[in-house]
Amino acid sequence: PEMAIDFDKVVDHLAHLMRTKKHAVVVVAEGCGDTLIQSSGDVDAGGNKVLADVGVWLKTAITKRMKEMDIPLTIKYIDPTYMIRSVPANAFD
Repeated sequence: PEMAIDFDKVVDHLAHLMRTKKHAVVVVAEGCGDTLIQSSGDVDAGGNKVLADVGVWLKTAITKRMKEMDIPLTIKYIDPTYMIRSVPANAFD
């Protein structure tokens, strides 16, 4: 099972970073989505659970919350899924 994520704590920490450092980098594992939003419950062809798209959800939710807190913010969302998996595996993976 994935570790539960407290979205309010994440937002509070990001707000602190934006106020003090003016920047932050957030890296999210796809599995953390099930602790924040519900997936469809579907499974893929290999029988693996199809996970909710937490990256897009977090981008929207964080942007909304920072706007409510009057903290200027620009998010650059990058989903590296295909960049990582579209090349043959090598010793640098």
